[in-house]
Amino acid sequence: MPPRGFLEAFMRLKILRKLNPEDLPEVDFSGVPFKKLEVEMYQPLCDAINDSGVCSDFKLINVSSSVDGNGIPLRPDLAFVPINAEDLMDYTVMEFFLEAKAKDFADPFYGTEGNTLNNTIEKMEGQSASTRGQLISYAAALLSRQHRTFAFSIVVCGQYARFLRWDRAGCIVSDKFDYVEEPDILLEFFWCYARLTREERGFDPTVVPASAAEAKLLSDALSQYIKESQPRNVSYLQPKPDSTYPISKMQLRLSNGTRELIIGKPFWDADSPCGRATRAYAAYDMVEKKVVFAKDSWRDEDKDILSEAVIYDTLKKSNVPFLPEVIAAGDVYVKAKKKKAYQRTLTRNWSVRGGKAVIWRLPCAELRTLVHCRVIQELAYPITSVLSSKEAVQAIRDALEAIKVAYHDGKILHRDISTGNIMISKSGRGVLNDWDHALEVILRNTPQAYRTGTWQFISILLLRDPKKGHDVHDDLESSFWVLLYVSLHYFPHNLGPAFDAGFFDEYKEQPDLRAGDGKIRPLGGFEKAGFLNYTLQDIIWECAPLNTLIHVVGNIFDDYNTSHRKRNNNENEAARFSAIQEQLDRVDMILNHFDTALATDGWPESDALPDQFPLKTKKQEDQMIHDFKSRAIATAALERQAVAVAAATHRAPPTRSAIPGVRSSARLVQQRNEQQDLAPEAGPSRLPMSSRSTVKRTLDEVPAELPMFRSKRAKTAPERRPLKRAPKPPPPERPVAEHRYPTRSKSNGSRRGNSLKKPQEEDVEMQDVRRRNPSRSRTKSKSKDTRRVQATASEKSTEEKRQTRRKGRQPVKSTAGNGPSRPPPKSSTRRPN
Repeated sequence: MPPRGFLEAFMRLKILRKLNPEDLPEVDFSGVPFKKLEVEMYQPLCDAINDSGVCSDFKLINVSSSVDGNGIPLRPDLAFVPINAEDLMDYTVMEFFLEAKAKDFADPFYGTEGNTLNNTIEKMEGQSASTRGQLISYAAALLSRQHRTFAFSIVVCGQYARFLRWDRAGCIVSDKFDYVEEPDILLEFFWCYARLTREERGFDPTVVPASAAEAKLLSDALSQYIKESQPRNVSYLQPKPDSTYPISKMQLRLSNGTRELIIGKPFWDADSPCGRATRAYAAYDMVEKKVVFAKDSWRDEDKDILSEAVIYDTLKKSNVPFLPEVIAAGDVYVKAKKKKAYQRTLTRNWSVRGGKAVIWRLPCAELRTLVHCRVIQELAYPITSVLSSKEAVQAIRDALEAIKVAYHDGKILHRDISTGNIMISKSGRGVLNDWDHALEVILRNTPQAYRTGTWQFISILLLRDPKKGHDVHDDLESSFWVLLYVSLHYFPHNLGPAFDAGFFDEYKEQPDLRAGDGKIRPLGGFEKAGFLNYTLQDIIWECAPLNTLIHVVGNIFDDYNTSHRKRNNNENEAARFSAIQEQLDRVDMILNHFDTALATDGWPESDALPDQFPLKTKKQEDQMIHDFKSRAIATAALERQAVAVAAATHRAPPTRSAIPGVRSSARLVQQRNEQQDLAPEAGPSRLPMSSRSTVKRTLDEVPAELPMFRSKRAKTAPERRPLKRAPKPPPPERPVAEHRYPTRSKSNGSRRGNSLKKPQEEDVEMQDVRRRNPSRSRTKSKSKDTRRVQATASEKSTEEKRQTRRKGRQPVKSTAGNGPSRPPPKSSTRRPN
């Protein structure tokens, strides 16, 4: 959209007042040194806006080098803040941010001139992509720490600038304009913004700052809830206020009244400025006077997709068991002339109108309109806080029954079974939560344009084929992956901490061969299938009923996916697939296995362990990489020493597992090699991918010599020096034969003898020269006698070659001598002395 059109639409939608051109002061941006260093642009831009007096209640400050009092490392260049705010980096008070670049080529977008719907406006070059990544990160941080319906930002590249408007559906970007030649465009934006109300600037009017007394109510209630939850692990709840997320009072306006909640920092937050942006809170209900669960998100406004409030009503009418107790649910609307003015995104409105007028030329996926919604429920415990394996199996079994009744009676599919959605009530039974992705079951079963669910627990068939229609079999398989994930992380088994559980995270962007359109799509599921085929059978859990259940259910889904892959080429496999599919469709087969396991004796009490594959901090990742490298270097040094000793004693070199001091490292390498076909780039599940791939490479790429690796705990850096090699033993003395020594000709490699008798020292030297191994030679250069022998052999060999050709047969390479046959030495141009 052109910058003037952006401002006109901005004023038409939000500023219901006219701008008098005489009220706009003059400003000169020619003093901004945009052709020099980027940091030199910051203060002149701030001074030009602040000195103009265009926004008396706000100011533009330089925060590029400001120390963030809240510990947030993401810092834009400039921030527009209220006039009474401190000149510090603080996302909680920032109105919008401005990112400046000194060069025009850092512009993250192309111009719209001459573009068609088939062209992209996003530059993919290095500096442009980096700038766009910065803008996205800053927008995500701003929208995360404030309650917004939308937000603005500005990007300056050289003498050009663009406006950006962010909401949960996407970002609208204006054409670039020359703010030096046309300063009134940029100045008009600041003038308009400074005269907007708080709601018109994008702040959610249903969320206001809480008082100190209200903040204390939340803190005291959370402390009491944590105390009552013992011995469960509810460390995700924070009773103390977090300065990065101020305490606020949230309202949910319903037809029967208004519900008010006190909220602080969410224990689940979105990491993107766009999308559903789900935020989960442990809130204090001002009406119920207790801690409740509050979910704030943006749902898809589609006639075929029901809101979560409507879905809960439908499930309740169908008597679906093991559902959360919903206190209130509905869309967020504001006061307006219309009775129901819900908060909606506007990005889609500026894409295409009527299929003709192209307002914004962006050939992306279908833009959606999202509606702001909230749900208030009784607070339950996550399945990761289980106390025993039986409790975990019981919770998943209850979720399976909810899936069954909702599918058969309510005609609803959940479509997002995960560890975050299967929960445990205070009575210890399961709760199937988060039905916001659910769909009505329809006969045509038209697949959605986008795949939904939590990636780690999506079924194999959906990961391989994004356009596959979601059915109940996928929800059942996701339940199995939840059971496996919890069992691997929290219950004792025969695997050590070096086990690679990264098959949950397998993520590959590659051409989708099934679709046939050549588009790059995220795919996965191949390592999950490999795990079911090969690895699962070798894992043994200490809890016998749990071990039996996992293997039985895992074999069912292994057979299901294997027969699906082979069904087109084998009639027997096709019939087998149909039979398994029919059994899964009734859900009873899986439920019966869970009931049988729960009725079995032998369940231990309180066998849950701390997470065996916990999320690593940056410091822990660095230390882990250091430990891997240290063990690899020590192993390489000991191996070289062992090989040298074996050569001196004429013994076979030992295997890595037989080297003293590296037995644990050898076991680690062996386990990793056994899982090589299943191990993804990511490594152990829940460990960041970049660090895990680094760790995985360290044992594969250890060179022969490495410098000393200094521990981070060392206060002083020792001198870096190469590892000392073990001294090489002298070569064994070889007996000298009293006959003539054969040599090779430089022309045809045939054997010839020489009649010269040499001392023992020269005999050893001749053997070394003949073997082309200078490192074992006892003299640095060849003697004159040696060169004379080689020259004589060359002359006689030429004569033998002529005689051989006359006889019409090929020369035979010699295999005689004191060693195996060797390639001919390089030709020598030396002549006898």
